[in-house]
Amino acid sequence: MDTNKKEYHEIHKKNLADSLNFLGFRYYKFTNFLGQQVYSFKNTEKFNKALTGLLQLRAELNN
Repeated sequence: MDTNKKEYHEIHKKNLADSLNFLGFRYYKFTNFLGQQVYSFKNTEKFNKALTGLLQLRAELNN
């Protein structure tokens, strides 16, 4: 594993976290030091592919 790569990826948007959850990626929900809800996902190659694909689809549909 790359030493600079974080083990977990934090998402701050509930809808995005729920979309990734629908695709099969489970999250751990916690409150950060600012009092915000954060959704933490295991940072894997498959997760990054799903996240990138969702963001690209959103951009395509919003144009």
